Parts: sequence; C-alpha cells; structure tokens
Amino acid sequence: MTTYQAWIVDKAPIFSRLPECYKDNLVTGYLTAFWDELLIATKTKVDDIPRQLNPLTCDANWLDFLAPLCGFTGVYWDKNWQDKHKRSLLNYSYTKIWSNKGSREALSTVLFCFEIPHEIAGRGDFIFGQSKLGEDPLGKSGWEYTVYLKTIYRDTPQVELVKKLIKLFGPCWCKANINFDDSVIKDYLILDDSQLIVYTLL
Repeated sequence: MTTYQAWIVDKAPIFSRLPECYKDNLVTGYLTAFWDELLIATKTKVDDIPRQLNPLTCDANWLDFLAPLCGFTGVYWDKNWQDKHKRSLLNYSYTKIWSNKGSREALSTVLFCFEIPHEIAGRGDFIFGQSKLGEDPLGKSGWEYTVYLKTIYRDTPQVELVKKLIKLFGPCWCKANINFDDSVIKDYLILDDSQLIVYTLL
C-alpha cells in the first residue's frame, strides 16, 4: 500500500495499511474510522495553509488574523472594514505602504485600497485650471498638502475615514487639508498584473 493510495485514494491512512486479516473485521473499521477522519481533516488544513496566508485567496475569517502579521495593529486596523478593502491593504502592506509610510505615495495607496478616488497636491504643485504660477515662492512657508475628494463624499463617513488615514499614513509634521472638487479628480484604473486584480474608481 502506497502513501498516495492510503491518504488520497482510500482516505484511510491507518485502516488501509493494516494487514488484510484485520480489514475483514468490523471492529477494526470502527476503531480506526475516527482517527482516519481526524488525520485526513488535519492534513487538509495543513495543506491549505499557503492559500490561507495569501490575503487575496484566504477565507474572510483569516483576514483579521493576517493583519498583525502584515503590521496592522491597534488604530491601524478595524475589523469592521469591508473584506475587499482589508485584502487590498494586506496585499500592499510591505510593498507599497510600510516601505513608504509617511509619504504621499503611501497615503495614496491606502486611499486606493479603500476605493476612494482622490488627488493629493502639495503647496506649490501646479494643477491645470486651478493653480497660478508664482503663487507660492519656494521656501516661503512650511510644506502642506491637500487631499482632493469628489463632492459626493462631502458630509459622509468617508471624510472621517480619510482624516484618520491622513493622520496614520500621511506625511507627518505637515498640515493637511481636505477639499472637494470634482474637476481635480481623475478616473483611475489600477491594474496589478501579478495578481490580475482590477479596480475601477469612478
């Protein structure tokens, strides 16, 4: 009896390996059935661990378990967030978020994970149709930035979420403002070729 035959085909790793003289006895099957089922169930769980450790493929109840492993603890994590947002945060945790924490790029990535269309502009950044050249000479004032959101977000819970995310992931020691202006926001298509995941933010 091969290991493959016992575990995969017969699904009875103990009973299948017993001498033939014992297999004809009903008591033998009764005594080994529980342990065979336990071993098969345990093996299935162990074999499934690589899938469960991937935030894009794991079961939903694993997301909160994976969060601390990916650096999201305390105020950085909320169990009430939608599963799709949790998956995105965990997926980009070490590649784009923690490695760039405190930067415009990290904040933008986190906002994308929550599917919030936005634009981030620093003081002196030129936005076509909005800015005037020479308005803020270099070095005149401390750096500050503005997060532009669509007007549909005004007076919604998303604004409080954005404020929290700015505090946690945005550039520190900088003043941040939130403005609502549809003309500044672009429509984004984010494609992650490695995982073939597409987010359309309109």
